[in-house]
Amino acid sequence: HINNAAAATSLMRGATTQNAPQQQNNKPPKKKPVIAYTVTITGCSEKNYSAKEATSLITQGAAVLQHSIHLAHTTTSSKYDYQMYAIIHPAATSCSVTPMKQLGYQVLVRNTPFHNSDIQTKFLRENIDGASCCGAKEFLKLYAYTLKEPIAVILDLDSLVLRPMDELFDVMLMEDENIGGDGQYDHHHDDARRKMVDQLPIHHRTTSSDGSNHKEDVSSSSLYNKRIDAFYTRDYNMINPGGEEYAGVQGGFLMLRPDEDVFAEYVDLVLQGNY
Repeated sequence: HINNAAAATSLMRGATTQNAPQQQNNKPPKKKPVIAYTVTITGCSEKNYSAKEATSLITQGAAVLQHSIHLAHTTTSSKYDYQMYAIIHPAATSCSVTPMKQLGYQVLVRNTPFHNSDIQTKFLRENIDGASCCGAKEFLKLYAYTLKEPIAVILDLDSLVLRPMDELFDVMLMEDENIGGDGQYDHHHDDARRKMVDQLPIHHRTTSSDGSNHKEDVSSSSLYNKRIDAFYTRDYNMINPGGEEYAGVQGGFLMLRPDEDVFAEYVDLVLQGNY
């Protein structure tokens, strides 16, 4: 149990010191690619908790999550470093900005990336704030697409990272690493990439992106020569039995390649309301 942000910060400092690798020589260590881990905080739950209680709960969840990520990256042979981000709605600043900064999160205060009144379809415009846990504020997660790191991982505060996810990072970034100065892909690495793709934990079939009953092939072999921009899980717990093929993306875990154009595209999809 962590009583306050200072104690949580002390815990993280202790973990960092304890697990820091010893330098064997005076050469500076090679910089690792940095993975952005992001959480979103949409409010202080004034109806259910006092401001002090809300701050304590947020601090505890944020500290435990960060500690698990720290262990996954520093006590193993992970090839990647990490940076923690907290994307905070203005309604949640009073209970979260200070403790998140004390824990080492980079704080980004952001409003919902659109105005509800601009949504074109009446049903979504009038009902979006009643959807899921947080309504329109759930779309704060889209700001992960605006980060500077090569990969961003969206997580909820009640989650843990139990081991490195290097095999997922590798397969997303390998294509970038193998583009030569002439802009051509280096096919000498095809076998290595195929082996990576074959080990991915993917479903072999899924519904098409347009929501029709047509099934598209997402077998491993179909991904050998394709750029992979995201990994996700489906939210089967939100679907009635028999409707599993219509399960949407689970917002509590999403690994993506940041891209400002994709961010704008998703915002436009919400504003169209045609989904």
